[in-house]
Amino acid sequence: MKNITIPIFVFSSLISFFFGSLIHLIFGGKPIRLFFSIIFSWIGFWVGNNLGVKYGVEFLKYGPIVYGISVFSSILLGLGGYWISGENNSSS
Repeated sequence: MKNITIPIFVFSSLISFFFGSLIHLIFGGKPIRLFFSIIFSWIGFWVGNNLGVKYGVEFLKYGPIVYGISVFSSILLGLGGYWISGENNSSS
């Protein structure tokens, strides 16, 4: 992670924000769901990138970023953040 420059960080963060926003666009909900989806998606992207670098995964690697595992973990954690946001309505 030491080769990450500011433009790479900003571009990669925008990619993770896109996936968080896409999750909210598909599933809908209140603004709190959008917030949780974006934050968890951002965390997932960087955790996935660090895991990819640590374990030598080179799936869709471009420069210092491993986009394959990063996007996958971004979507998984973004969905988790959407679920954690707590808008679970039970029909009675």
